[in-house]
Amino acid sequence: MFSIDPDYARMSALERTGVAALCLGGGAVLGLIGTFAHQSLPPVGVAIALITVGLYIVGLRAWGGVRTPAAAGALGAGLVAGLLATATGGSVLVPANPVGYTWLIGITAIAFLALAWPHIQRAPRPPADTMEGPALAQQEDRPLP
Repeated sequence: MFSIDPDYARMSALERTGVAALCLGGGAVLGLIGTFAHQSLPPVGVAIALITVGLYIVGLRAWGGVRTPAAAGALGAGLVAGLLATATGGSVLVPANPVGYTWLIGITAIAFLALAWPHIQRAPRPPADTMEGPALAQQEDRPLP
């Protein structure tokens, strides 16, 4: 029923929904861990937290070939970080200081860049010629010498 296929576009709708839910949950876990850890050792704590979230989102974008898994992961991380920083003047977990703002704005910037990055498809290449002569595809139309 379920195939182990890294190509997201070939999955069934149920499999894609499951992958999106797992990506959302993984992003939420990273957002929670990053929110608790970003103030630990300024500025190294926020840098490590942003790099971790960035690698997760970019990895999902590269793996899926589409934006849905990366968007779900970014949404999970952003929602958790945003919900934990709901107070106007900052909260205990995300205070209104430069490190707190860097954490919140950094998640948004990373998500924007990863999701806005274009998907570049490579043009198919014709078969290469060999030392013996033209490629096999070209030889089929020619008579033998």
